Amino acid sequence: MPADTEPGDVAPAARRPIRTTRQALQIILFTAFQTCLLFTLLSVLRRLHLDTAIWPANALAAGIYLLLVDVAALWCMAGVLAATLAAHLLLGDSGPYAMACALASALSFRLIVLGCRWADLRPGGRFDVRHVVGLVAVAFIAGLPGAGIGASAVVSEFGGHFWSTVLGWWLPDMASIVLLLPLFLLWPRVEDAPEPLDHALRAGHDRRFVALEYIVATAGLAGTALLVAMTGEPLLLEIGACILLWFAFRLGPFPTALAASLFAAAVLGLAVADAAHAPTGGLRPDLLKVQGRLVIAVCPALIIAAIMTQRERQQRALEEDQRRLAYALEGANDGIWDLHLPSDTIFFSARAYRMLGYNPDSDAGILVRFRELIHPDDLPEVETAFRDHAIGRRRLYQMELRGRHRSGAYVWLLSRGKVVEHDPAGRPLRAVGTITDISQKKHLEAALEHAASHDPLTGLANRATFDRALEQAGRRLARDLAPFAVLLIDVDHFKGVNDMHGHMAGDLMLTTTARRLQSALRAGDLAARFGGDEFAVVAIGKSAEEFASLADRLHTHLSKPVETEGLVLPTSFSIGMAVASVPDTDPTSLVAEADAALYLAKNAGRGTWRALGMRGATPSGIPPQWS
Repeated sequence: MPADTEPGDVAPAARRPIRTTRQALQIILFTAFQTCLLFTLLSVLRRLHLDTAIWPANALAAGIYLLLVDVAALWCMAGVLAATLAAHLLLGDSGPYAMACALASALSFRLIVLGCRWADLRPGGRFDVRHVVGLVAVAFIAGLPGAGIGASAVVSEFGGHFWSTVLGWWLPDMASIVLLLPLFLLWPRVEDAPEPLDHALRAGHDRRFVALEYIVATAGLAGTALLVAMTGEPLLLEIGACILLWFAFRLGPFPTALAASLFAAAVLGLAVADAAHAPTGGLRPDLLKVQGRLVIAVCPALIIAAIMTQRERQQRALEEDQRRLAYALEGANDGIWDLHLPSDTIFFSARAYRMLGYNPDSDAGILVRFRELIHPDDLPEVETAFRDHAIGRRRLYQMELRGRHRSGAYVWLLSRGKVVEHDPAGRPLRAVGTITDISQKKHLEAALEHAASHDPLTGLANRATFDRALEQAGRRLARDLAPFAVLLIDVDHFKGVNDMHGHMAGDLMLTTTARRLQSALRAGDLAARFGGDEFAVVAIGKSAEEFASLADRLHTHLSKPVETEGLVLPTSFSIGMAVASVPDTDPTSLVAEADAALYLAKNAGRGTWRALGMRGATPSGIPPQWS
């Protein structure tokens, strides 16, 4: 940042030395305005012996600079110095006195600008209690060095008591900062262009009623200023303070600052007009008191306006966050739940109701009994998972569960949440979270899992699934001594069917075989397609007779002709079976034995089945197909 740049200004990057005609014109106009203002004020007030009782020039210069001027503050400080010096010289003051007053004003201007930068006070910037406190601090401090210089010049030139002169110089300077500068700092920016009643209108009040309030409050302030001037009683300023508080509460910060500035100007202007009838200048001490009371009356209103502004800003931010959250949840297909644990009451958002087919308005009480909608098989696991999170075993609660839809079907839901409030004893009080419809995801997962473990044509298990089932059967045999059998099934003359009737007929034969296999097997048995025209079965049983009966039943059931669109396809199957009954059976060798038995069936003329005997046993009554 350049050394001559003011970081607290509206556009710091633009506050550079004069480089354009527009910037030079700004300095000339700024200096000319200050000269005319000071000359007019000093001319009028000196006639009333009040030249140091009202001193708004420095606050006005700082406000105009912060709001309108985009060159470095040092150039405007030089303008204030030149304007003050010229005004005093035009009024016939001595050179040393005029220079001292010019230095005092330039120093006060510079300290006001630096103070605003320190307190982050700038037009269009934030306005909260911290900024009001910073403004008061700037008002108290910025005018002290200039008051010392000015008082020294006054005492040296005209005589008098130094400290009372310092007070008479400093108090109007301080009051003008508090009473005038907020008007410039809170001036609406062009791009915002808010209407004066915008604050109250956003709060939901009727436009005509708010306008009437504005008129009544303004009339009240004007009447109060007139009463103060007529009676000379500063205590009546408390009425104005109350009206300014009304502005702060109802109408926003800028109307409050505008009303405060106009009220102060009216009170002091009327007081100065009355002073014209008192040539001795006896009203000067009263004017100092009035300015002090005006500051006391305005500061609470500015603080309340800042608090209301901050509250409104937070409310708008909260509403914006709520809208964003609602959009995000709607886009993410999420609902919200909020559980109060001591009372066991739960709130669900409208989106959560719609997930389960309910109307959030007419069915408002349905999801209060959400436990009743959870699938009975999932409820114990859900309660355990939430309890583990509530007592601190899990950082978050997350559970996939099935919820009963209004139609009676169950939909898959993902429930996630966290305990967000605890009582002083550390017990959980409140938990909030989201609920998401993951039915599509679960269906897709099931479809992918089925595709990965099943044959796409027949829907039977594939070779990988068969191998896993074979290993499980081997572990069951080792653990429970439960015998099992492997059957390999081959479609006889399948190539001839494809060649004679086409691949569609061949596919029909395969799918029909798969369907017949599934219907003929018992619970716990697994049918798989090895590939081509070969199928396999892992069957659980207890004896050789049971497996022989299964082989007979399968052979008979599969050998029925396949009919389609007037076409009858004769079917013939060869089946080879191997049975394991001892724990040390190797599943791979068992498949090889079943393949050998299948070879025996084909050698026997096809259309039959063969089996190798139960290993480790010599069963009695074995059918002749056993080898």
